Amino acid sequence: MPWYIKAVLCVAIPAACLAALYLSIPGEIALARSAGWSEKYALAMPVCISVYALGAGAISGYRRSMKLPGERTALIGGAMALLLAMGAQAISHLIELGYMETSALLVVAVSFMPPLVIAHLIHMAETPSQAKSADEEKEDLRAVLYAFTAETAASLVDRSRTLVKQSDTLTTVAVELVNAAELENGRWDEVLHEVERDPRPASLGERIEQARKALAAKGSKVTVDAVCKTLGISAATYYRHKPAEQSAGMLPLTV
Repeated sequence: MPWYIKAVLCVAIPAACLAALYLSIPGEIALARSAGWSEKYALAMPVCISVYALGAGAISGYRRSMKLPGERTALIGGAMALLLAMGAQAISHLIELGYMETSALLVVAVSFMPPLVIAHLIHMAETPSQAKSADEEKEDLRAVLYAFTAETAASLVDRSRTLVKQSDTLTTVAVELVNAAELENGRWDEVLHEVERDPRPASLGERIEQARKALAAKGSKVTVDAVCKTLGISAATYYRHKPAEQSAGMLPLTV
């Protein structure tokens, strides 16, 4: 709940109630005076009407939330008290401003207020708490257990669905990893087969030596130019990679 809502519930509402009670005081005192009460006793009229209306409304709300008997009578009493307070304010202001005068009926009605308030307060105070039989308690317990079981089952079902989804995800990932491993293994197999089919070529020095032997076997003159033409290399490359010269000496550059 936002802080400003809490502030309204904790501060604004009580402040408004106190302000309303405070504003009701003059009119209710004036009404009590017009009904014949002296200054000393007229001061109790605001408590008799406004505070009673506030208390009856609070009791009604409490009994409604706790499912206790007497809710309707408390609500009716609160509504009647509110109507009395509103009527008292209106009548007292009308009398004070000269729009109407007091009468015997008004005096009787105002005089009835304190006894009616006392009677209703006693009725609300004497209303017994709601007593439950053993069967009703069993039904309540059964309802609580049923609700708990249903909530637990729903939670387990949701958790099971989540676990199944996670398991499916892990299975999919595992299959992808296996496929990737098989593909990689196949690639290495291809590489090995290629190596087996095509052995590593000999070094350039070995190829030079083989070219020499091939030229000698053909009876051709073994020279540097002949070896370079056979291998397709330059003379500089030849001298960088040539094998060790035999005791016969270095090859001639040309014929």
